[in-house]
Amino acid sequence: MASEIKVDTVSENTTNNGITVDTFKLKDGITINSATIAGTQTIASGDNGMIIGPANVTGTINVIGNLNIL
Repeated sequence: MASEIKVDTVSENTTNNGITVDTFKLKDGITINSATIAGTQTIASGDNGMIIGPANVTGTINVIGNLNIL
């Protein structure tokens, strides 16, 4: 089952809390995510991925596309 949400603006419900989507927090122009990459992740052909460290990889990253590590 696929889901789709189409909106022009996503606003935080609690002031100064930011918005979190699947471990990514967007707050005041900064993207924050967990320092641990777990499970099996795949960067498909034609996709670009980026890891900004320090990061701890506890699973597997399959890179078929492009991965930049900073």
